[in-house]
Amino acid sequence: MTTTTDRLATEGVGPRAAAGSGSGAGSGTGVLAAVSAAVESLAAGDASRCWQLFDGDVTGALGLVGTARQLLEAVEVALVREGVTRGLPDEAGRSPHDWVTLSEGVRAPQPDPREVARVLRVAGAGRRGVRPAVESVVEAFAAGDFSLASADQLVRFEGEVAPVADPEMLDADLRILLEAARDDRPGHDGGERRAGLTGRQLRAAIVRTGRMLRPERDLESEERQARAARGLYKSSGPAGLSTYRLVLDPEGAAIVDAAVAALSAPVPDADGAPDERTAAHRRADALLDVVGRGVSASTSEPGGPRTQLMVTLPWSTLREEIDQAGAAGGFGGGGSTRCPTQQGCGAGTTATGDVLSPGVVRRLACDADVVPVVLGGPGEVLELGRARRLFSVGQRRAIWLRDQGCTYPGCTIPAQWCDAHHVRWWSRGGATDVANAALLCQRHHTRVHQRDLTATVTSTGVTWHV
Repeated sequence: MTTTTDRLATEGVGPRAAAGSGSGAGSGTGVLAAVSAAVESLAAGDASRCWQLFDGDVTGALGLVGTARQLLEAVEVALVREGVTRGLPDEAGRSPHDWVTLSEGVRAPQPDPREVARVLRVAGAGRRGVRPAVESVVEAFAAGDFSLASADQLVRFEGEVAPVADPEMLDADLRILLEAARDDRPGHDGGERRAGLTGRQLRAAIVRTGRMLRPERDLESEERQARAARGLYKSSGPAGLSTYRLVLDPEGAAIVDAAVAALSAPVPDADGAPDERTAAHRRADALLDVVGRGVSASTSEPGGPRTQLMVTLPWSTLREEIDQAGAAGGFGGGGSTRCPTQQGCGAGTTATGDVLSPGVVRRLACDADVVPVVLGGPGEVLELGRARRLFSVGQRRAIWLRDQGCTYPGCTIPAQWCDAHHVRWWSRGGATDVANAALLCQRHHTRVHQRDLTATVTSTGVTWHV
């Protein structure tokens, strides 16, 4: 590896030399010879014998790998800039992206498309030469002051903001960002290198700077568009699992990140054993914990169950299995978990249509408010008349089970996303009774009020007169 770096240096492929256009036969020949020598040297090495290195040599070799990566990225950007300037992609009948991908993939795996896009953007910025601050970014990257990723962030920032920002202000702010991202290198004599802004820090600084440069009306429009792009998507996963994809704007992402980060730290066991869950597993558990706490806070008394889960299954089945588990030693007490009877092996169905095994229902019954299809138990009143305006928790359970979702014709919104609507409005003397209630999603709830629609409510459902 020392030989590789020495050859790169002696052939004139330092960071600054690599950023040039390769003009002149000597310079071009030097680049080709240096890259060829580096490849030959690395190919001749036997990476499987790294175990023979001393500890200090392993660390030193990794440092040389970082240097080689920077040098090669600088050469890559310079070569791509030269090839695009000469029109080589057009001559080959390919886009610049495909030309780079196929050229680099002749004798090696094709590069990642995102990396190719970065190289093309930085190479293109060097060709434009219209804004001095952008030229400074490319020169600083070629000098090895920061990574290709940081250079790409700065170049993209300039391209996105330039159409709406004052040129002088943009140049000044871009130079400030450039200096903050640049590593502090006391010299090229092996002195300590102090890193500039990390990729995440630079992204945050760019966002803040962009907000100051963009007109306020543009920011408001962008924020509205970002909020409108929020989405939660569910699809079937392997082995009966479910996959969720959550798309959020920066505001929503900040809320979720803050909530999940606070609850996803590793939790050692009581005996001090480390948490064996992966980071992804901990984040999923934290998100479920946040949702469970929210549901509990909105529907339960303080200190009540952590969350509420409505499961449609015979109460006799659930009770039989709980009694059987308790007689065998309790949940988690070493007793048998096999179904005591053939009838007791039936599954439970939640209000959202997910099927849970009896074992899962038994576990949830320990710390969640599992509500089987037995409503209006001792002390729970379902018909409150005019005694209160809002429907009680027990009433909502009954309405959920009866309506199963939004009752407006053709709507498929599930029950947990619906409001309990007074069919005869409260303001018009309507009672807060299950017989005067109907589930409506937010959109159809608004429509019913706007059109003053009425409905017929029976014990089996709701029929709207539209």
